[in-house]
Amino acid sequence: MTGKILIITALFAALAVNAPGAAAQEIASPSVAEEQLAAAEEAFGRAIELDASDPETAADYYRKAILHYDRLVASGVRNGKLYYDIGNAWFALDDMGRAILNYRRAALYDPSDRNLEQNLQFARSRRVNRIESTQRDRVFKTLFFIHYDVPTRVRFGIFLGSFVLLWAAAIVAVFHRRGWVRTVIISSAAICAILLVSLVAEKISMTRDPAGVIIAPEVIARKGDGETYQPSFTAPLYSGTEFDLLEKRPDWWYIELEDGARCWIPSLGGELVLQE
Repeated sequence: MTGKILIITALFAALAVNAPGAAAQEIASPSVAEEQLAAAEEAFGRAIELDASDPETAADYYRKAILHYDRLVASGVRNGKLYYDIGNAWFALDDMGRAILNYRRAALYDPSDRNLEQNLQFARSRRVNRIESTQRDRVFKTLFFIHYDVPTRVRFGIFLGSFVLLWAAAIVAVFHRRGWVRTVIISSAAICAILLVSLVAEKISMTRDPAGVIIAPEVIARKGDGETYQPSFTAPLYSGTEFDLLEKRPDWWYIELEDGARCWIPSLGGELVLQE
């Protein structure tokens, strides 16, 4: 009975991290994908060359590169490098909303990429809105740093390693009843339990309250799902503001900001990090 429970636990954890960001989807034919990628990289490289001498023409090339990158995404090609390049192109166009959005999408695939993290933090520092997380959230994230700071793939890898070690120790315990074996079993089981809770909680959170980013230059947050409702704040929410989506209604989203404030925004003003 215990063996069955352990096997089910491992399978459940595998499903928990099998999000769209877990692996690249190569749906487009190789020839079409290569053509789009080559065109995007050529335009991006040309934009970089003209950045200093001819900013307007460079901007046109950045937009051209984004067009080809977006065609790749629409055809089913999704990976961290692709979203990272899209984020860089939007950053060069001074569109912090779409830059942050695509950096966060890239992080679904490459959460431990230091350059990506640096670019994401720099883009966040360029936002107009300075919305800080609550003290409670900061303490919570500090206490549960394993869940928030350790990438999903790393946690899943540690879980699998601990799971294998648990099984190995259990087999050894059948033939040799020694104290160290019992310690290994208890320690491995504890690690498996902690990481399983973390992985499942992350999966539930991504599905129930998906993360999003405001991409419109600015939106008026309101107290209800319509233009007739009073604004929630004295100032608009600007491009790059991050949120969790709590509820969808026709043309309106009910969101929660990083400081815990809740409001309604037009759905066209934002976009979700996790693409369908």
